[in-house]
Amino acid sequence: MADKTDALLTDYYSGVIDTKILLRRAELQWRPDDDNAGIKSLNKHTRPLDDLIARYEADSILHDLVMQRDTIKRLELSWDDVTREVARMHYDRRDRLTWLVISLRMNLSERTCRTYQKAFKDSVTLGLSDLDIAV
Repeated sequence: MADKTDALLTDYYSGVIDTKILLRRAELQWRPDDDNAGIKSLNKHTRPLDDLIARYEADSILHDLVMQRDTIKRLELSWDDVTREVARMHYDRRDRLTWLVISLRMNLSERTCRTYQKAFKDSVTLGLSDLDIAV
């Protein structure tokens, strides 16, 4: 049964979260935010880079996406190589590997691979719930 953590990990390993971050940044970059369109102000300072950075920092959607990506990356680095590889193979939907193929590639039993994946998923769920990130 797939839940929100499975969907989040699938998005992370398939590259969807990185794509969403890039698209959100592009959307924020090209969004017109001129309140006085057509009116020239003498006292307005033009600092496009500062304004763009302020928009990035103020956007809650971008902030949540970056926090989710960084939290998964940090938790991923805390696990051993075998667990990371099993999780990557299972959640990366570009390859669409079955448990049988994963177990043969890792030279482990299917049950052991599922145990590694479950432990990794539980740690991600716990890590994201501690940070109050929507899972």
